Amino acid sequence: MNYYLVGEKKRTLFSRQSTWDFNDALEAAEDGDVIEIEEGFCPINGQENKPTAISKNITIQGHVTVNDQGGRNFTNTLDGIFVTDGAQVTLKDVCIQKNIDKSNNISVKKGSTLIADNVYIRSAVESGEMYPIVYIDGKSHAKFNRVQIDVETQDNGNPVYVSDASLDLVNSVIHVGVKAINAKVTCQHSTINCETAHAIYSEKNSQITLVSSTISGSLSTPKEYFSRVYMFDSQLTFKNSLIVQPKVSQGLSVVNGKVTLINGSIDSMKVTSSTVTIDETFIQESLIAEKKSTISAKRFFIVGKKNGTINLFMSSNSSIKADRINFGILTNPNIKLERNVSFKVGVVGHNQYDQEKQAFLVDENNNYVPASTKGKITYFGDLTAYEQLNNMIGIKNVKDEVNEFIAIAEMNKKRKDKGLSDSAMTLHSLFLGNPGTGKTTVARILGKVLYEKKIIANQKFIEVSRFDLVGQYVGQTAVKTREVLESALGGVLFVDEAYTLASGGKNDFGSEAIDEILKFMEDHRSDIVIIFAGYTDSMEKFLQMNEGLKSRIPNSFNFEDYTQDELVQIGLLDLKKKKYRVDEAAYTELVHHNFEQSDDHSNGRWIRNLNERLVRKMAVRIAGNEQADLSLITAQDLNAAKL
Repeated sequence: MNYYLVGEKKRTLFSRQSTWDFNDALEAAEDGDVIEIEEGFCPINGQENKPTAISKNITIQGHVTVNDQGGRNFTNTLDGIFVTDGAQVTLKDVCIQKNIDKSNNISVKKGSTLIADNVYIRSAVESGEMYPIVYIDGKSHAKFNRVQIDVETQDNGNPVYVSDASLDLVNSVIHVGVKAINAKVTCQHSTINCETAHAIYSEKNSQITLVSSTISGSLSTPKEYFSRVYMFDSQLTFKNSLIVQPKVSQGLSVVNGKVTLINGSIDSMKVTSSTVTIDETFIQESLIAEKKSTISAKRFFIVGKKNGTINLFMSSNSSIKADRINFGILTNPNIKLERNVSFKVGVVGHNQYDQEKQAFLVDENNNYVPASTKGKITYFGDLTAYEQLNNMIGIKNVKDEVNEFIAIAEMNKKRKDKGLSDSAMTLHSLFLGNPGTGKTTVARILGKVLYEKKIIANQKFIEVSRFDLVGQYVGQTAVKTREVLESALGGVLFVDEAYTLASGGKNDFGSEAIDEILKFMEDHRSDIVIIFAGYTDSMEKFLQMNEGLKSRIPNSFNFEDYTQDELVQIGLLDLKKKKYRVDEAAYTELVHHNFEQSDDHSNGRWIRNLNERLVRKMAVRIAGNEQADLSLITAQDLNAAKL
């Protein structure tokens, strides 16, 4: 190993030069050599604003003194450094400064490595076209230990840029953003502060690790802000760290990413189509999860400081599974969920929070003190398919059987996903019952539930009858039937009045449709759910038409007729949805009266027909009366609708 001292030209007693020119020393040095710069000497003065290219494995050593305030004085300043061609360069105790635009302070390319220890990197450029202050790409690696980066202006164009490369920050302070593209960035015991852009921006499968670090900044304008940390298609591991950006909704924003949070604090977080694992982390303001995001947690805290957003807001088929969430400051509501969200939280706790001390209160045993008032959960959006099923009036036995059917199907899927053997449950079913008992409605809901549980691939629901399947000449039926079956692949095919396929005897083309259906069921056992519906007696004849039907349709659901009281509930609900008002007792009396007088007991259809008759009588009454109440059904209308 050779040693070169760079400094002012000096000669020994025998007129030999004792110091080197910086560029001459670089040219003379070989792998493993050390270039030391004399204290107070600045090679930048001879570099003419041009970066120094280094393709050797060398160390450049400067000198740092300590000022009266305990801070560092870097006595040696270099212009830009360009490490290339697989070289490994170590910088110690030097300042790297650029004074002109369109240039990098440090570039590391072509599989090279830069180790910077106790280095000050500064851009003195105030205007012009800003290049990244540090640029690392081409499978290169940089490690910054005790490095500080300052810029004259935090322009969006001068971040630390890492592409197809890696960067380790240790005990460093960075006053620009870090941009990672298909990169690996680790930040330990460090601070990244950026006022005018993302402090960390990552995309294209980047991996960001924050350990005992602080990521901060402030709003650039009152109306526009950048997430302090923005991640797209990337991974974040966060341990004992802080992300600080108060009074916005997404200090941390993650899209199509994966996040692990262990301890530490984040002012706010928004995740979209992402997977999040949380443990013992404090969310100071709000957490938003949307577009099928998944959150799993042991325990975490949402302090609830106001930022104009609900403390926990989840939508678009997202899910959370947690042992416990502790809330602090009470808002109304603390939690707002779309109905399609899966919310499985063991304990939603509300604890006393001291806003002055910025801390949860604990008792003498160091346990959190419960709050006297509890927060609320509110819901919005359409009912889930599962809720729609269980909210249906009547058909209790069918609902119980369908719930059991779904539970078994879901268990089988979970076993299959874990590589366990399942019972190979067949989902094809018979829906038996009179008209108007909800067979089609339940079939549609069942299809949605199976899709929500990821048991079937899509939400297709194809409803057909004999007309859609059976042709008028030999060969046409098989083609029509197969086209229908293929259109329903991945979803549900509902064959209404299926018994009509067997109505014409053995020579009827309906038998051809049945044969085609049976073959398709055999070839696509897990790719389609076929539901055959019709009258109970007629469907028995249908099953007898082909001995393969019974064995391939093992699930049978019997839809009982609605009682008169259930018809009243259905009728009142129908009127309420249509914004009509009626005296419930008088309406109940009308339903009972007309039901006893009627030969048409078509269940739901019957009650809907009665409501239509009632509305027609109302329309006749108010005809020509401009002041009439368009929502109120009167006793006169009820009497007029009686049979």
